Amino acid sequence: MAEREEIGETQILASLLGIAEMVCELTDPEELLASIARVIPGLVQVDRCAIMGYDAPSREFRTLSAFAPGGGQTPFDGLRVQAAEIPSLAQRLIGLRLPALLKASPGEAGLPPSLQRRLSVKSALIVPLAARGHFLGLIWLDDTRTAHYFTSREINVAQGVAAQVAIALDGANVAVDFDLEQRRLEAIVSALADGLIAVDRDLRIVSIDTGAEALVGWQTSEVRGRRMPEVFDISEAEASVAWRKEKAGPAAAAKVLRWRARDGSPVECTTQGVAVRGADGEIVQILYALRKKPGTSGYAERLMDSIDGLGPLHAAEPPE
Repeated sequence: MAEREEIGETQILASLLGIAEMVCELTDPEELLASIARVIPGLVQVDRCAIMGYDAPSREFRTLSAFAPGGGQTPFDGLRVQAAEIPSLAQRLIGLRLPALLKASPGEAGLPPSLQRRLSVKSALIVPLAARGHFLGLIWLDDTRTAHYFTSREINVAQGVAAQVAIALDGANVAVDFDLEQRRLEAIVSALADGLIAVDRDLRIVSIDTGAEALVGWQTSEVRGRRMPEVFDISEAEASVAWRKEKAGPAAAAKVLRWRARDGSPVECTTQGVAVRGADGEIVQILYALRKKPGTSGYAERLMDSIDGLGPLHAAEPPE
């Protein structure tokens, strides 16, 4: 028995390490959650698992991934549960961040009758998902064959897996939030300027947005890490943020700069430099908002003009 127990511990450890590796390597959240939902039941000797996310504004749980015997559809697919429908369970999970054990006995399951019938619960272990102080959802584990008795070791294993799932969900949420902020920034820049170039405190290029790419021709992947004077032929003095004095205090002032494009041509732009400061007040980045001067052609415009000029050349009759 001792040897069998030791092998079981080794298998569990290997599975937990495998899950941690998946969290680090898999970039598709749906694929990751589906893989984890298939793995967890074997670790706690049940046959059904559901991972549900929690939407704080609507106070609603929603199924993100589920696994059941046969690998087909499950009663969890498309399931949405309001926290108000399961008040005591929600309080334990959201407020206390503690796992919960459910029984099928009347009045003990903690589920409304409709949900109890849909899921056919015999017994279940529900583990909260939380990361960086935020409640993100839950993992549901149960067995469709019998009322499973969850041991303390199985609960600990489920909580270990839940910690990895929470990291994955938190990372996915951060990525979504970052993407949304990027889109907001792009929308603001497009409304106020023709392009945006970001550099660090040493004037090394961090990013060039699509509008600035059309003006100067350089893409971020080509010049990231290179110094701004080297790429754009703009001196450090020209690149420094200019200030003007106003009643409310100093404010950044615009300059007219000639940015060297990818083809070597100068692109004259009214340039507004803005310093971005960290929590300690030190400058971490400088953003340059570019607005093309009237009569100045950007790189993309010159490229299109050169392509249009090839039309008549190819259409002409070849010399005899």
